Amino acid sequence: MALLTVLGGCGGWKGNTYRAHSAPGARAEATYAFGAPPSEWREVRDLGEVQVAWVRPDIAGAIELRAQCEEQGDSSLQQYTDHLRIDWTVWTVVEQRDERLLGRAALRTIVDAEIDGVRRRNELLVVKKNGCLFDLRYSASPSGFSAGRPAFEAVVAGFRYPI
Repeated sequence: MALLTVLGGCGGWKGNTYRAHSAPGARAEATYAFGAPPSEWREVRDLGEVQVAWVRPDIAGAIELRAQCEEQGDSSLQQYTDHLRIDWTVWTVVEQRDERLLGRAALRTIVDAEIDGVRRRNELLVVKKNGCLFDLRYSASPSGFSAGRPAFEAVVAGFRYPI
């Protein structure tokens, strides 16, 4: 019985699926699927709050996925997006548009930003569904940003919840 309890609490990223941790005391998460970026993107593990991530060093690029299913309240998608601004010293919205993802309203925002004096261009996609908040993020150097966008779109195109 103890073995089943331990195994039942296991979660994490395998293949194109993130499995929620279900151990007692674990934060409420979601199990979701996503598309895969091309092979030049390298997986990154053990990221704390970020559940799934890849990097591409030649463009200083990163793709990150995160879901939370507790304590997100009833804020608007704009407020959730603004919350992602924490730690950035410069934040200039380049483009922002409403769209649909998972059959729900989503907000896609592209921003030019700085953190610790390093310039970045970020694309953020935020959506709420079934009590969970999802944020999908792509960040790269301004000069490498366009080269990594198709990989981000591949990840988003395969995004599914619930699965």
